[in-house]
Amino acid sequence: MNYKYIMLCCPQGVTGGPEALHQLVHVLREYGHAAYILYYPFDKSYYPFDKSFDCPKLYKRYNAPQGQWRDEQGDLIVVPEVATWILPLIKNAKAAVWWLSVDNYFRAGSGSALRDLVRRYKTLLYGVRMPLSKMQSYRHFAQSCFAETFLRKHKLRSQLLTDYLSDEHLLRSEMPHVKRDIVAYNPRKGIARTSALISSYPRCDFRAIDGMTNGEVAQLLAEAKVYIDFGHHPGKDRLPREAAMAGCCVITGTHGAAAYAEDVPIPNRYKLDDSTGEYIRQFDRLVASIFGDYASHAAEFEDYRRRIQEEPEAFRQQVKSIFGEIFARER
Repeated sequence: MNYKYIMLCCPQGVTGGPEALHQLVHVLREYGHAAYILYYPFDKSYYPFDKSFDCPKLYKRYNAPQGQWRDEQGDLIVVPEVATWILPLIKNAKAAVWWLSVDNYFRAGSGSALRDLVRRYKTLLYGVRMPLSKMQSYRHFAQSCFAETFLRKHKLRSQLLTDYLSDEHLLRSEMPHVKRDIVAYNPRKGIARTSALISSYPRCDFRAIDGMTNGEVAQLLAEAKVYIDFGHHPGKDRLPREAAMAGCCVITGTHGAAAYAEDVPIPNRYKLDDSTGEYIRQFDRLVASIFGDYASHAAEFEDYRRRIQEEPEAFRQQVKSIFGEIFARER
């Protein structure tokens, strides 16, 4: 179906979710759709949704102009799962939810089960998120097979709509890398499990990706032989893919999207079940093997890197299948 106007509500910030929203606007416009970004938070009255923000510098590469709120028949308003509070405000247009992260919908991932439970209750109590049971009339797009399965369990049909890495990451696999015995990690993802590894192997050179510029992150990943992520994997996270393209061997847990071969297609030996302490010993043996024979292990990630390189065209085909094309994009 061709909509007259497609508006993507986008939170302020420079993270994977906002970039995916800019990518969708960009590709929709390639196919001739009148698609626009609308940043929030909105003003206190919620209307007319016309507050202007500057596009983050990193996203100026995308053709994603800012639009103004309109709610008319024939339009489509797409909200990320973190902004389902917008849905009741839509009276005339069609609405869709793009599930870029399952955990973010629940405001989960704090590292504390009790804190997550309290957050889930408060977000429903104060109308921050719409209950799943009330979303039957909306369209749903899933960024990962994990999200697709989650929605199916709640009787919500969805269409797969992923995302992709920018060219600066996709080209890194072609660059020469001087690798060192370094394990890079994101301290915001699975820090309890990562801390257990750091405590167990103090001689191992662990490097946190924290407080760094994009260039510094790229340099660290270019030097590291291993990138680990024992977080919740609420969707197809970008950092593991960026690490793989920089030549890292990626080691994950088995939570969320990491449990799905479609979302994180790395050999099973690099996915450690961290539900017991055994993963610590498995990690020791695996990392020692990688440090000792990096080339052989790196070769096992060739298929993962190939799939990552194919993601931009796969995304375009998904957009074309879901939204159609008004005119063919330039080749």
